[in-house]
Amino acid sequence: MNPETVPMADPAGAPQHWEPAAEAPPAAPDLLRLLGVPGIEALHPQPAWPPRPYDRRLRAPIGLDPAGAPVVLDLKQVEAGGFGPHGLIVGADGSGRDELLRDVLLGLALTHPPEAVNFVLLGHRDAPELEEVAGLPHVLGTALDLAHCPRQRRRMTEQLQGEVDRRHQLQLDGGHPRFLEYQEAIQSGDNLPQLPAIVCAVAGYDVLAADPALRETLLWAAKAGPRGGLHLLLTTNEIDTEQFRGLYSHLAWRIALRTNDEETSRIALGTPDAARLPVQNPGTGFLRTGMTGMTEFQAVTSGSSASRLVRTLAGWSPPPPTAWLPAPAPHDLDTVLYPLVITDDGRLLAKHTHFSPQERLSTPIGVLDDPGALAHYSLLFDFAGPHGHLAAYGQPGSGTSTALCTLLASLALRHPADQVGCLLVDLDPGGRPLSALRELGNVLGSAGADEPEQITELVYRAGQVVRSREALFSSLGIESIEVLRQRRLHGEPLDEWPSDVFLLIDGWPRLRERFPDLVPLVEHLVDSGPLYGVHLALATDSWQAIDRQMRSKLGTTLELHEAGRGVEAGGHDIQVARPRIQGCPDLPTLAATLARFSAVSPQPAPVLEEPVAEVLPEPEPEPETRGPEIVAPQAPPPPPQSTVTWDPVANPHFAVFGEAGPERTGLLRALMREVTQRHPATQSKVLLFDYRSELRDAAEELGDHLVGYADDPETGAEMLRDLHALLRNRLPPVEVPAEAVRDRNWWNGPDLYLVVDDYDGVSAGPIGLSWLSPLLPIADDLGFHLLLSCAPRVPEDLADDPLLDRLCALYTPREG
Repeated sequence: MNPETVPMADPAGAPQHWEPAAEAPPAAPDLLRLLGVPGIEALHPQPAWPPRPYDRRLRAPIGLDPAGAPVVLDLKQVEAGGFGPHGLIVGADGSGRDELLRDVLLGLALTHPPEAVNFVLLGHRDAPELEEVAGLPHVLGTALDLAHCPRQRRRMTEQLQGEVDRRHQLQLDGGHPRFLEYQEAIQSGDNLPQLPAIVCAVAGYDVLAADPALRETLLWAAKAGPRGGLHLLLTTNEIDTEQFRGLYSHLAWRIALRTNDEETSRIALGTPDAARLPVQNPGTGFLRTGMTGMTEFQAVTSGSSASRLVRTLAGWSPPPPTAWLPAPAPHDLDTVLYPLVITDDGRLLAKHTHFSPQERLSTPIGVLDDPGALAHYSLLFDFAGPHGHLAAYGQPGSGTSTALCTLLASLALRHPADQVGCLLVDLDPGGRPLSALRELGNVLGSAGADEPEQITELVYRAGQVVRSREALFSSLGIESIEVLRQRRLHGEPLDEWPSDVFLLIDGWPRLRERFPDLVPLVEHLVDSGPLYGVHLALATDSWQAIDRQMRSKLGTTLELHEAGRGVEAGGHDIQVARPRIQGCPDLPTLAATLARFSAVSPQPAPVLEEPVAEVLPEPEPEPETRGPEIVAPQAPPPPPQSTVTWDPVANPHFAVFGEAGPERTGLLRALMREVTQRHPATQSKVLLFDYRSELRDAAEELGDHLVGYADDPETGAEMLRDLHALLRNRLPPVEVPAEAVRDRNWWNGPDLYLVVDDYDGVSAGPIGLSWLSPLLPIADDLGFHLLLSCAPRVPEDLADDPLLDRLCALYTPREG
């Protein structure tokens, strides 16, 4: 290729318009010849991808005008001399619409390296034009089944928003918040990371726009695009005013090939001309811009050379360094645990060596997908809270039984048998995978569907733990299960049970049907079990098979769809790991291997030979029967008043429920004043949401502590996006050691206090606060505190709000 014949190949001083090749192109313009390339064999990256200033970028040839001059599509912002960042190609089937989209992307790829331009390809099942170019090295990610896959739509939305947030943070760090300013700074010599433009090609918008959520995502992208260097390139068969509501005003340029009717042509161009184009001449159309008016052209084509061009360009450069994250694939348990090695002589190395006794009762069972952060995290569950249970539900084949097996194996690998013991009830009608792990040292007992007496015995054992520890706590003055755990870690045996006991039930509907007398006892375990170290983990094929009141108290839930893939309670996609580790290809081998490494093998406690009714909590006596029976003689009388205090270290969050008024708002005002008085601005920052404008004076008093103030939903949405990006950057990657997580030394910065006066108003905004729900339990690790005021709620309403439900479950103020 001759560099002098390639348009825009020469930096400053070269002509600002595309120049035709030396020989006149044929009537149906060929893309390569228009670029001055005689054929694919002549392509070479050096002349095709020369350095060029930003004002010479994002220009792609789309065809020739009637005089034979090149017609160029310039995707830059208007202030940079382009047509605008977003545009539309409309045309009937057979008009050349799909081929033009493909060739615009090829034209950009032939003249820009991946360091300058990246592509995101979005479409539905019938998008072959995007499949052809998906192999280009410029492609960040693809989602070509959006019309039929809600999960893919959700991942695409999160990744698109996450990428724009990441880029915006880079721009802020570089001191240039807008993309154009950032590029100009690089051109002037600033040493900043390269930030390529992103062209988001959306094929078949009229099909995809049937999903309101996807329409909102693209409307958001149109608004946020100029800030982050994002460009929308849409194609559609027709223009539905409802589908384009709000979005059409952001489409600065439009291309209309032959349309189905004059009305579509008028909407796109202002004239009916596109409806009168000949059917036999596909690729003929009009370009309408705000700068140059309307230009007729005959589209260029790569024809049958498209696939060869893609393969050629793919060999020039590796994929972009920030390639989008694929969905997590099925994997083995040892990929989410700390390093485990089984030696040739059968020894298991690293067992328990990474587990600190001071850690909470937590264990990973899979991978949590955070596409917005371009990261996968361990699906880590903490059972030490008041709702220390787990429920996995899904249709047969979804992986619910596998989830229980993975939980059991993970508990055995993370915790010695004197800390965690498990009781297994396996009513799975299939292969009974849970029973295959009955040899594990942490297993206290196991029973299958053909062992009804043993099943009853195991459930009684779990009830016996609760009853015996109620008496133990009372006699020894033990205040909580955490005290018992700590005393046992210091060598006090206290009782014959492990510190925590898990009752695993695979097949909850069958237990309800075959053992109705056991259901009240299990429900009692859900209520009181975590207070005494007893936890329930159940698998069911129907969420409705669990009583509503019991559902609200289970805590951790997994909705599984297929092969262990599903959604956790916070709304994140998950992939449950297979219960396998290196060298153990099946469950019996895993059980036999791990059984040799049990630290302690406690003897099973004797079975309580009592009916269920006697295990259940006894009715509370009438007031007149109380008195000396329940009050110890030596106990001092309670003080006349108690002071409610809030310790941000012990309880990172604070919620006040009550009707809106000066008392409710005044409590938040007082808490903010205490935070600012106790901690300098370098250690604590406040983001204040005040939609009712009751705290304007408090915002002024915060001074340097205040980093954001929102008194309207639009400003609040922007602040929440920034907060989401910041907290996401503070999440510890899987490879961060446990010591670093505890020490919080993988990030630096002040603690953040998110203060929300009137939670109901903020949660009804465009973003809301429910996404914070999974972050609440790890607030200590993130340096994050949530303080909110909210209208009164009844318990049933709390169960329907994931953030309030988790907030009230995890943290309550202490009296002192």
